Amino acid sequence: MNSKDRITRYLQQHRSATRPQLAAALGLSLVSTNAAVAALEKEGVLTQGDAIPSGGGRPVRVYHFNPQYAAVALFTATQEAHCTLLHFELLDLQGNRIKSMQARFVQLHAESLDEWLDAAARHHKLQRICLPPGLGCLVQAHLQQRHACPVQEFHAAEALVSSQDDTLTVLLQKGCAPQAVLFRHGAATPCPLLHLLPLPAEWESLDYADHTLVEEMLARLLQLLICTLSPARIDLHADFWNDRLITRLNFNLGTKLRGVALPQLHFATITAEKLAGKLYRAAATI
Repeated sequence: MNSKDRITRYLQQHRSATRPQLAAALGLSLVSTNAAVAALEKEGVLTQGDAIPSGGGRPVRVYHFNPQYAAVALFTATQEAHCTLLHFELLDLQGNRIKSMQARFVQLHAESLDEWLDAAARHHKLQRICLPPGLGCLVQAHLQQRHACPVQEFHAAEALVSSQDDTLTVLLQKGCAPQAVLFRHGAATPCPLLHLLPLPAEWESLDYADHTLVEEMLARLLQLLICTLSPARIDLHADFWNDRLITRLNFNLGTKLRGVALPQLHFATITAEKLAGKLYRAAATI
């Protein structure tokens, strides 16, 4: 990561700083900091604020991150009976929503997203396009050719990843296949194709009122993840946890994996609103 990117990331997180503060925080020389700040200001990434006393010397200028200089296009998908409900969010670089739209597609083609993205690109510089997993290589390749910005899959579970090493983060949403991301050796790696695991029912049509089936689905999912990935900890995020289900899951796994060192299980409640906020901020991070 070069000096400009490091300064941009720092100011995105801290909102504002002086050049000496940036140099000290990032371990840069004041000369390289001054050059990078000047370039970023010219590009519109930073804006000048007031000059403040420097403690005896000349006043120093405060620089602010400008979250409106570019935007991120974030797509999420929900599978329905015979179609895909696609949600489009245009975000500024602080994760604030600029625009939101949704539409149902019986079949997605490479050009299906062009109308939304072309309209967004007319008014905003697109910093990145984030696609839901499984949308297809043709869509991704088409958008990469059409827009001069990175186009990548973005898993909602990535917004919940713990920085604790050897931790598997699992997101469970009603009506959707689970998503999982393994954080190991300082890198977060999504776990693809969980919807193809051999389980008693389909996640998209799972009846969450059938507590026995839900327990068995979760127990088998965790059994497969533990045996293949061997994480030290699993963070499970859902909005349907209760004491009975947690107790039954722990008992079920202890029975099925007797003699296996079980990871620490952490059950966290995540609402749709809370997940959206985390997802917006994670997608907008440069």
